[in-house]
Amino acid sequence: MICSGLVFLMQAGFTCLESGLTRSKNSINVAIKNITDFGISTILFWSFGFALMYGATYQGFIGTTCFFWSHYEGPWETAFFLFQMMFCATAVTIVSGSTAERLRFRSYITISILLSCLIYPIFGHWAWNGAQMSIPSGWLASIGFVDFAGATVVHSVGGWVALAALLVIGPREGRFPHDGAHRKIHGSNLPLSVLGVLLLWMGWFGFNGGSTLALSDHVAGIITNTFLAGASGSLVTLTTGWILRKQAEVELVIFGAIAGLVAITATAHAVNAISAVAIGGIAGIVMLGFDYLLEFFHIDDAVSAIPVHLGAGIWGTLAVALFGNRELIGTGLNRWDQLLTQCIGIGVCLLWTFGTSYPLFLLINRFFPLRVTPEDEYIGLNVSEHGATTELLDMFRTMDSQAQSGDMSLRVPVEPFTEVGQIAEHYNGVMDALQKEAAKTEDSLKEKEMLLREIHHRVKNNMQVMSSLLRLQSRNIKDERTLEMVRESQNRIKVMALIHEKLYRSKDFANVEFNDYIKDLVNDLFVSYKVSASNVELKMDIDTISLGIDTAIPCGLIINELVSNSLKYAFPKGKDGEIRISLHRLSELDSDLFELIVCDNGVGIPQDLDISKVESLGLRLITNLAENQLQGKVEINRDKGTKFKITFKEAKYKKRT
Repeated sequence: MICSGLVFLMQAGFTCLESGLTRSKNSINVAIKNITDFGISTILFWSFGFALMYGATYQGFIGTTCFFWSHYEGPWETAFFLFQMMFCATAVTIVSGSTAERLRFRSYITISILLSCLIYPIFGHWAWNGAQMSIPSGWLASIGFVDFAGATVVHSVGGWVALAALLVIGPREGRFPHDGAHRKIHGSNLPLSVLGVLLLWMGWFGFNGGSTLALSDHVAGIITNTFLAGASGSLVTLTTGWILRKQAEVELVIFGAIAGLVAITATAHAVNAISAVAIGGIAGIVMLGFDYLLEFFHIDDAVSAIPVHLGAGIWGTLAVALFGNRELIGTGLNRWDQLLTQCIGIGVCLLWTFGTSYPLFLLINRFFPLRVTPEDEYIGLNVSEHGATTELLDMFRTMDSQAQSGDMSLRVPVEPFTEVGQIAEHYNGVMDALQKEAAKTEDSLKEKEMLLREIHHRVKNNMQVMSSLLRLQSRNIKDERTLEMVRESQNRIKVMALIHEKLYRSKDFANVEFNDYIKDLVNDLFVSYKVSASNVELKMDIDTISLGIDTAIPCGLIINELVSNSLKYAFPKGKDGEIRISLHRLSELDSDLFELIVCDNGVGIPQDLDISKVESLGLRLITNLAENQLQGKVEINRDKGTKFKITFKEAKYKKRT
């Protein structure tokens, strides 16, 4: 009875272990599975499982009596029933941690039912039936298979079922990316997991000690062997992991301890202390090997239940033949025959347990998916499966709503006297300050908008007045040269008005998206000079950049002047050609240095003409803008048309207007 209570304590250990090794968004799901599977396994083992496992055997394959066990059968028999019921619950709960964070709760209930009333009791009958009377009657036990306290019957059975489930449901999202290194998903509370291991270790007092079925003189040695193996496993994995991974990983110490305890479970009654230490240490190495194999095959075991329970369970079952005292084993087989028998037991466990569960899971999954949806997995099973919530989740939901809606008036719920509540309170304070500053900025932008509108109207009106005055004066001018200059001035006023209008519409006097700005400007020039794009092709290669208005306006005027000249002079009527405009940064080291090129393949400036002596308003304007406004230089090439190259730096002023 005491040992039954100690084995039951292992349920608490598994709950702590699995909750700590998984993410907090799934902790409630892990916890409720551990209490639910105990309820399911208890009722089903009482109804059918115990009868199938320990009832009167039918040719060593299945039990036929003791359904719906009653305590009227006798006190010793009832205590034995209670003890074995705890073992069934232990086998079932192994699957819980392995499949954590992606298995539907209803799917886990289905797995628990299959394991409790079919898979576990039938294999248990083959290996343990008759143990209550010390007369082996299961067919595996009859040929000499030995598993003292369940390294295979309990731990490997649970491990094989967990492996079948993992192959059907697949890894957690992000665990094995398509490209890049495998991503380790860290647990939420490793100290809680360590507490879980210590509770499990304590539970092994009853697990192995109680398997003598009597308080005999062998119990002290069995429990001592159990603890030596657990300690050896933890130290070996700690040391090996330290050497291979260059750090002391808490998880390896946890898994190594449990692996050592699982392995010694098969042979704790038949080895000495030195052998127990060796079995536990080798179990730690076996666990690491299984862990690497799972990762290699992209099998995602959330709590390494398969390496710990299946891998170490197989090794412990083999260790019966390799380390066990033949007299204490009591099968009468020599060491090699015993090893063969142990291998048969392991193979039969694989064929029955995995061979039954995997096809059943595939069939069930075809009609009722075992795995949650990606959306449910993302938000966590606490919410999606159980409707539970946490302060942290509430805070994240509010923050996400703010990000999606842009509503800065939303506030995170504050739960006082908690860490999350303190974070929420400070976050709300930050949002209050941000909202106040945003209100000030909005008022400032409104004032700026009004100022810009006033400036725009004044500049526009003045340009219209200037253009009208020039048009009136041109009526009285007889000199053709003077008249040409007046018309050119009118054109420039028109272009400057166009540039100003575009800048005003952008509502951004700090930076101008230069590519779009120049495209619109040049297209307007084509329309103004009545030039078809089918005759003169425009090719632009301008970096996607933003220029300050102090740079954008001079560049726009230069491009306007050069493109206007090309359209007027380079392409006589009927002549086709192209105009190219390019603007690039020259160096990543000097991000303010640019190169502007405007060229055409038209008739070009005559080679014998001395440009420096040409009295041209346009050339003077280009040179003045490039040298004085942009602190750059102008180069002219007259081969195959005309090419202007202006190298300049972006203007930097402390105050922009």
